[in-house]
Amino acid sequence: MVHNLLAQTKTPLPSISGFDGGLFQSAGSTPDTRLTQIISNIVGVLTIFGGLAFLTWFVIGAVQWTASGGNPEQMNKAKSQMSTAIAGLFVLILSMAVVWILGKVTGLDIINLEVLINKVGPNAD
Repeated sequence: MVHNLLAQTKTPLPSISGFDGGLFQSAGSTPDTRLTQIISNIVGVLTIFGGLAFLTWFVIGAVQWTASGGNPEQMNKAKSQMSTAIAGLFVLILSMAVVWILGKVTGLDIINLEVLINKVGPNAD
């Protein structure tokens, strides 16, 4: 009697269809809006991946440094790994800044691709 009370509710799972979910969930209805949304999502995912790669690489270096036990060779290897992680994060941030500056210098809004695509598309103003 009591044993039948737990986990008896059946909840149907939502259906998965085409490009309705994931990266394409909030894409607009026109092809240029879809393209800009997809590219924006890809850039966002790559930025997150770069940040996670930095964090992982840095933490592994920190753990190696802690586990080195005072061995100078292992400490230098760990310091090098942590320095490489910081350099990678710096390159990631610098690349976003360079793209933004290039967009301002050329007058093309590179980061906001929807405006750029509308300027060169068949319905350009």
